[in-house]
Amino acid sequence: MREAFFIKRAYVNFFRNRHNNFSSIINVAVVSFFALFLLFILENAIGFVEKLISNNSAIIILKVNSSPDDEKVLNDIIQGEKSIESFRFISPKEAFSELNTAFSLNTGSIDIEPEKILPAVFEIRFSKSLNSEAYNRFLKRLNECNAFKEIRINMDILEMSFKIKRYSIFFRIILYIILCISSFYILSNTIGLNLNNNRREEIELVELLGGDYMDIRIPYILEGLLVIGIGFGLGLAVAISGAYLFIPVISSVLSSKVFSFSPVMIREIDVIAIFSILVLSGFFGVVRFIRRFIRGLYEENSI
Repeated sequence: MREAFFIKRAYVNFFRNRHNNFSSIINVAVVSFFALFLLFILENAIGFVEKLISNNSAIIILKVNSSPDDEKVLNDIIQGEKSIESFRFISPKEAFSELNTAFSLNTGSIDIEPEKILPAVFEIRFSKSLNSEAYNRFLKRLNECNAFKEIRINMDILEMSFKIKRYSIFFRIILYIILCISSFYILSNTIGLNLNNNRREEIELVELLGGDYMDIRIPYILEGLLVIGIGFGLGLAVAISGAYLFIPVISSVLSSKVFSFSPVMIREIDVIAIFSILVLSGFFGVVRFIRRFIRGLYEENSI
């Protein structure tokens, strides 16, 4: 019965304080929408750069006349690297044949030994999980191999990917801090206004039921959580609708005849993380104000 009373009281308070609660719901919805949509853009930016890296081959050039043993050592290094998705070895003869085909050369009558003029190479494709630490570690191992000469890759794209991944962590932390502060003060101020407006009625109700001032907490905490839930639901609905509208646009802008990019939807883990942050910080904001409010009531009674 006691729990049912608290739930009913929260329901009554929610509609009685509908003007304050409505403005707070809008504030929570706006904060939720921007947080979710910014993370949607961030994830697709990371995905696009990772797709560029995995679609562009890197070439590892070996020294001319390198020994088979050194080539095997280099092959083992590449094969054991987790950040490499696929690779293939191109011998000097294969490279020479591909050059003849690509440039329509007629070298059949010329006595050429490809091993003496062309190096063997490895064509590799990095996986999407590649980061700066893994790349530098791989490069260090390559430099320790006698057969290794140089690696050729689009460093501009690679460095951009490393920066986006590195700064995305700081961006998330800052975004979550802003969410915490926003939810804390939105709920604290809303419930504060509601409690002050209903101050006399709450005191009379506690005295009538013979309860304790601490009984005031639960209905207002439930009211605050209801504001968070409705506001987040609205923000999530708008963010998902916006993402569905933007996905075809992003795909058409970033894709081409030789490159296809499929944007990702808002991730469930981001939805859960943002909702959890809003609920927890909002909860502590409500509890903080109610404690101050109840402390003030006890001090008044002691006087």
